[in-house]
Amino acid sequence: MEEFKKTRDPFIDNARFLLVFLVVIGHLVLPIRDDHQFIKEINNILGLFRMPALILLTGFLSKGFMKPGYVKKIAIKLLVPYFIFQIIFGTYYYFLYNDPAFEFYLLSPQYTLWFLMSLFFWNLLLFVFTQIKYPLLIAIALGVGIGYISELGHYLSIHRTFVFFPFFLLGYYLNIEHLKWVKKRFIKIAAVTSFIVVYITFEYILAPNESLEWLFGYTPYAGLGYDQWYAGFLRLVIYGLSLTMAFSFFAFVPDRETFFTKLGKRTAYIYILHGAIIEGLYELYLYDALGEIWDYLIILVYGAIITAVLGSKTTVRLTKPLIEGQIIEKYSIRFKKVT
Repeated sequence: MEEFKKTRDPFIDNARFLLVFLVVIGHLVLPIRDDHQFIKEINNILGLFRMPALILLTGFLSKGFMKPGYVKKIAIKLLVPYFIFQIIFGTYYYFLYNDPAFEFYLLSPQYTLWFLMSLFFWNLLLFVFTQIKYPLLIAIALGVGIGYISELGHYLSIHRTFVFFPFFLLGYYLNIEHLKWVKKRFIKIAAVTSFIVVYITFEYILAPNESLEWLFGYTPYAGLGYDQWYAGFLRLVIYGLSLTMAFSFFAFVPDRETFFTKLGKRTAYIYILHGAIIEGLYELYLYDALGEIWDYLIILVYGAIITAVLGSKTTVRLTKPLIEGQIIEKYSIRFKKVT
């Protein structure tokens, strides 16, 4: 998930940090989203763009996929952390929930780890899609079509891989000027209008209780209660709404250095680790600490603390060998020396 370039526009890192912060907030809200209708609706509308926009930016940062050694590099940076944390998180949840029946499968991603698996496949898919005609149209067709297949489940994050691949591929084809054209003043005014229009449209086409399940991208249409032939058109509409919201969001992202720009370069650490912390907070006491709607303001405080701590230099120093797969390189070098 980390960038493969050494330098880039601060706009990218600002956007990545803000989006990961919104992801953390979304996961903090997730266990109690049904307690208040207002919170549910806000979370739904944020869910329309936070992951699509983050995936789009990740695709933007993947332009070096044709460089020699790229596949090996992403395998180390994505698959190694995936398998390491699948085991760590599986063990952690086993003891956290004190559930002897708790099971996890190595190829069915835990919580946030689906992103690592999908990101690996997205990078591989670039080798194919950059060589064919109409790649975006085909990617969209696959993203829509995968919803009609009910047998895939969460295995290898295949469903989410194809559902979100159009955003990744679009990001790959964009340049910084495309991303920043929304910074013009009249576009910002249009962006505010777009937020309102999209909110109304989204609330009209889907009930609040079912909206988030569509946005997660891992459930086939039949599992969502839509086994009609036209279910795919709903995903097409959601694609359009998500892109509109994403670029409306970009319009208000600072394009200069800010106090959180550096944290935007450490989003992998925040993203991978925050889920386990949130699960622990709820299991230990957070369920009992929330009641009145005003209590939920503490969610923003927790979100800020979690992102700041997990994006800190200390966290990076302690977890870098695991999160960036360096532990494999380290021990492979030692093994070569021994042999």
